[in-house]
Amino acid sequence: MLSKRLDQINGESMTQLSMAAGAFALLAMPGPTNTLLALAAHRRGVRDLAILAAIVVAAYLMVAASLAVFAGAYLHSHPQIADDLKLVSAAWVLYLAFRLWFAPGSVSAADISAHQVLITTLLNPKAIILGLAMVPPAGVSTQIPYLVTITFVVAAASMLWLALGKLVIEAQEALPVLVRRCTCAVLLLFSAGLTASLFT
Repeated sequence: MLSKRLDQINGESMTQLSMAAGAFALLAMPGPTNTLLALAAHRRGVRDLAILAAIVVAAYLMVAASLAVFAGAYLHSHPQIADDLKLVSAAWVLYLAFRLWFAPGSVSAADISAHQVLITTLLNPKAIILGLAMVPPAGVSTQIPYLVTITFVVAAASMLWLALGKLVIEAQEALPVLVRRCTCAVLLLFSAGLTASLFT
């Protein structure tokens, strides 16, 4: 009996470890939230960076938990709603790209608000993937350990991109034009990819 229980615990640990690795690979990829985090890190203090990371963690967890616990089955049976969410996300990311591209004068980290980071993360398709593909469709007691794991993985990925932003562009007084243009290109590609996925 004890041996079976230990085997079950080991199996669950390996499953969560595999999920954590997959979730980190997904979350560490360039995307709208990570792009904004890297830009927002420019000339911000540790307290502000911690707040931004906490906002991203809360947003991802809110969407993932809601989908996994409440709405997963409904979205699986109504795929059109998932497509609508993708379209809204693509439109928001496109708006951010154009706003950053055509911003008058120099742009600083202060122009990347916590509100923008929150909305972008809530609409990020990665959150939908976390909720529908990374958390098993089981009881809440089974899902809680996975959601806790996701919390730590999101925090790690967020801190990685904040650190990247600090290292790459911290010395500049304002965001360099090249960085702004590259950021816009990433956002535009992400928006275009989301839109294209609706027709495949």
